[in-house]
Amino acid sequence: MDKNYFESLDKCSRCGGCQAHCPIFYETGKEPFVARGKIELLENLRSGKINWNDKLADIFSMCLLCGACTENCPNGVQGDKLVMMARNELVADGRLHIIKKNVFQHLLRYNGRLNAFGKCLYLYQKTGMQKIVRASRLLNLMPMDLAKIETLLPPFADGPFRKKVPFINRVEKPRLKVAYFTGCVTNLINHQVGYSILKIMKANGVEAIIPEQFCCGVPAFASGDFATGKILGMRNIKEFTQEDVDYIIFDCASCLSTWLDYPELLESEEAGKLAEKLMDVNRFLVEVLDVKLTPREMGVKVTYHDPCHLKRTKNGRTAPRELLRRLSPAYEYVEMGLADRCCGSAGSFNISHYRLSQQVASRKVKSILESGADVVASACPSCMMQLSHALKNEGSNVAVKHLVELAAESMK
Repeated sequence: MDKNYFESLDKCSRCGGCQAHCPIFYETGKEPFVARGKIELLENLRSGKINWNDKLADIFSMCLLCGACTENCPNGVQGDKLVMMARNELVADGRLHIIKKNVFQHLLRYNGRLNAFGKCLYLYQKTGMQKIVRASRLLNLMPMDLAKIETLLPPFADGPFRKKVPFINRVEKPRLKVAYFTGCVTNLINHQVGYSILKIMKANGVEAIIPEQFCCGVPAFASGDFATGKILGMRNIKEFTQEDVDYIIFDCASCLSTWLDYPELLESEEAGKLAEKLMDVNRFLVEVLDVKLTPREMGVKVTYHDPCHLKRTKNGRTAPRELLRRLSPAYEYVEMGLADRCCGSAGSFNISHYRLSQQVASRKVKSILESGADVVASACPSCMMQLSHALKNEGSNVAVKHLVELAAESMK
């Protein structure tokens, strides 16, 4: 166990308050899956009473890293960070799943390979191969709920977004200059999110550049492969320090959260210098640009899902809601119950633990449907994919969109 987290480990008084906030414990009722149970195991690992094994690996995989335990712990125990450190030790013990190992070390590190992978999935969907595979029911013979997991695939774009737009979105006499970190999902799947951001930036006199960039590293960090995460992080820092900009904006809550952790994760002074420039695009629109929208008369009812990684950043709860209010009367904002509860996506958790992730998502879906909204907005592409899938499973036609899509669509 990293010595920096011993203090956090020792703060746990075993009060069990984390049980009331843990989505996984709520669904399973199993003590090892909540922060208190994991901390007890970590104590025994630290003292040498037990050693890492496959059972422990399975237990520590049962965490969404949603941070609910950390946020609500009266003693300041960083449950999510402790789980990440435990997973790092599991990787050091040689227990990184072979599929994840290959994805992280031979796919995420190389943009060319990642883009080719996205293209293959696009062709798989567009050529009719996906329909043939599903009709054959071959996936039902595979382990790990592969037939269900395959349905998580969103429609892939025909190529990377960053290859379709210029390096600089030029503006005459710009008021500000920003660097846009698109993230992997916008780059390979949700092109409309990227186009929406560039449209809004240009309309508000902001010049946007899109530097060469790599995965932020959150899939690797979350799985304990800190080596790959650090390589990706340092590459991003190098690329985003090539030009001086006023801000670095993000459309993905997880990417932003990871960048905010770069100074600690990478032990990098350069990353620390950039920290003040990092900002969620919704907060940027509200607080920096103070956008005054003149939306069309549409009257569409919309609710909002809080991404776990965004709501714990500065004004991560308030800025998206303020932007939604400014979209009236095009969109009528209604708050739903459980708005800030994790949707169960957690990066690859909905793949490795499909059924459990959908149990978590079902409670979110219930809240969305009860709100009566026509659209559910969010600010995290991973959450958006999970919500779209869960709503589809319920036979719902509620649309899932990024906030910036709504802002761009409502502009006259």
